[in-house]
Amino acid sequence: MTEKTKSAVNPAQLKKAANDIYPVAVKIRRHLHSHPELSQNEKNTSEYVCSILDEHGIPYTAGVAGYGVVAQIGDVSGGRKCVAIRADMDALPVCEATGLEYASENPGVMHACGHDVHTAILLSTGILLKKLDDEGKLNGAVKLFFQPAEETIGGAAPMIEAGFLKNPDVSAVTALHVDPEYPAGTIVLKYGPMNAATGSFSLTIRGKSCHGAHPDGGIDSIVVSAQVITALQSISSRFMAPTTPVVVTIGAINGGTAGNIIAGEVVMRGTIRALDMDTMANAKNLFTQIAENTAAAYGASAEVDWADDSYPALINDDDVTKAVEDTVDEYLGHEMVRFMPEPSLGADDFAFFTESVKGTYFNLGVTKDGDPVYSLHNEHFAPAEEAMLNGIIIQAASAIKLLED
Repeated sequence: MTEKTKSAVNPAQLKKAANDIYPVAVKIRRHLHSHPELSQNEKNTSEYVCSILDEHGIPYTAGVAGYGVVAQIGDVSGGRKCVAIRADMDALPVCEATGLEYASENPGVMHACGHDVHTAILLSTGILLKKLDDEGKLNGAVKLFFQPAEETIGGAAPMIEAGFLKNPDVSAVTALHVDPEYPAGTIVLKYGPMNAATGSFSLTIRGKSCHGAHPDGGIDSIVVSAQVITALQSISSRFMAPTTPVVVTIGAINGGTAGNIIAGEVVMRGTIRALDMDTMANAKNLFTQIAENTAAAYGASAEVDWADDSYPALINDDDVTKAVEDTVDEYLGHEMVRFMPEPSLGADDFAFFTESVKGTYFNLGVTKDGDPVYSLHNEHFAPAEEAMLNGIIIQAASAIKLLED
């Protein structure tokens, strides 16, 4: 076996290798963008990923948690470490309006969240790391997680449950996400909490139906629901400190059958979000107490059902985040570093990875100077492809640094 030495890769060598691979990344990304597939339907995407891995001699396991793929480069012989990098693969039910020559060929489906870019960067990173491993310069093992169903059921959890953070054990994990709010190629970091924990609920208010002309003969579940909705907003405004963000959203409400009938039942659905699990647990308890007690005050009842689709909070590990920051300083210069001013109450299932092992999630700026800024999930969203080069450099160099630290 070729002896692998610590810090065998210098920035000039790695950046040259990334530049050589960049045209391949563009080709991969454009193929993926033209052939988007929705969550839990990523069959052709998965097969294409496997074909690229086959082409470069990278071993993998397919069919993980549906259409997921897990590849591994290098080994952990001699007590060396294993780190992981994740990319999501699924697209969205959006009709593309970018006018690109490689626009979606699948009507009504579009890579409007940049998962085509994520997958292309990770495949290219894998190609680069495989080259280094063949040259005896990779000091450990790197697992590549190509994850399905990020936009719907949260494909991260079943990939972890399938045991792919083990054998060999992953000591740190990273991932990136495109961000149109920042200049192309910049790396956007966040220490500590980055995304919220989530909980989805169904809330049923049960009153008593009667004729609309005689409301005293029933219990109006619509009136009760209005009081419950108002009272629930006090969770954030009166039960939590102003510095502790909590969001309670009622997104859907259904009740009643006719304009002259007092509604006997109302069903509401929504989401609750917080930046740590203790706050989430407290908010859920308050939600149930307030709903039940407010309904009872009007002679009605409230039943809360919490769905099984909740996400934990995404909390970046300081040491792993610092390793990425130091990598950007060394390879791109500190002027390419940006910091998120505050956490997002949005959610991402990469939180399941950071809940299981140390990790960090960072963003990649994808908007060129002077270009319009289209948000994620927008039909005009068209990230600057040249940003992928820095994505490849930082993913590969961060993995190397985490193996050697």
